[in-house]
Amino acid sequence: MANLTETAYYTRRTINWSILAVISYIVLRFFWSVFVAVWLEIFPPKPPPPNFRFGKLPALKFSEASPSAQFTYRLETIVGNVPVASESAAVYFMPKPAANLLALSRTQDFATRLGLDPSPIEETKSVYRFEDVTAPLRRLRYDIVSNNFILRYGFEQDTGLFSDRNIPGVDAAIAEGKAMLQTFALYGTDLSQGTSKVSFLKLVGDKLLGTTSLSQADAVRVDFFRKNVSGMRLFPPNPDEGQAVFVFSGSKNEKKKILQIAYTLWPIDYETQGTYALKPSSTAWEELQAGRVYIARYPTSAATNVVIRQVYLGYYDSFDPQMYLQPVFVFEGDYGFLAYVPAVAPEWVE
Repeated sequence: MANLTETAYYTRRTINWSILAVISYIVLRFFWSVFVAVWLEIFPPKPPPPNFRFGKLPALKFSEASPSAQFTYRLETIVGNVPVASESAAVYFMPKPAANLLALSRTQDFATRLGLDPSPIEETKSVYRFEDVTAPLRRLRYDIVSNNFILRYGFEQDTGLFSDRNIPGVDAAIAEGKAMLQTFALYGTDLSQGTSKVSFLKLVGDKLLGTTSLSQADAVRVDFFRKNVSGMRLFPPNPDEGQAVFVFSGSKNEKKKILQIAYTLWPIDYETQGTYALKPSSTAWEELQAGRVYIARYPTSAATNVVIRQVYLGYYDSFDPQMYLQPVFVFEGDYGFLAYVPAVAPEWVE
């Protein structure tokens, strides 16, 4: 029979070996995790092959032709060349909203809640205009099929409203815009999980132009941008314009306080997607140089030689209806230059 001394000795040994085993396990697990992470970084697994679910895609239609032949381009990225992009990317179906018999009556209710005359003025089969009897410069244009709209007050004919200086600050402007979107059930996850940007505007003649601070501003603008998709940013035709835009003045008159609300949000079916092969980024660079590109933002400099600093993938979110959300190569350059080149391999585009 073991005495107390032997029992204590073996107990201590067991404890020591147990502690050593636990420490060894933790250390080995840590180094194994590091090894796996490094291995996957050097030898990433190949993505599944594209399934081309929708067949050939319609060619992207940009808002307008952009005269790019006036520019020459020089590439100065961090890596020194055009970064290698993914070989494939997801393409999402964008369902076309269907006409609804109750759409016009719901739009009339919307107009009434905004303080407008609910009597519709038909502009097209789907677009109706609503006037404000007490504020004739205020009107709403609403597409009853897409539910996209613009509410605007014609401040150009009433510049005296800017004498009131109760302009909301950055946080207050964002909160006010968000509250209005929530009130009308327009603040879904696409916008709530996206980003927002505030800019200040100054009245010059009868136009509102950008300025640098609230103290110099006559109005404040809030842009709400859609959330990223598959880790990539969505780019409208104008990259500085959100899918929901508010412009607030400092007027004490409630009908003159909101100079504009513009809402353009086409639905995306995130559950219905296909994967498509992409053209090499080097090919996109050649197309940029050849002028086959949409220039979304022109450089502020008058120089015609544009230095490209970044090249990456994004999605083009047109303000016009499109059947599919498709990827584009985005080229960023000095002085604010930004351009898009369609990314889907040309053999899969009509």
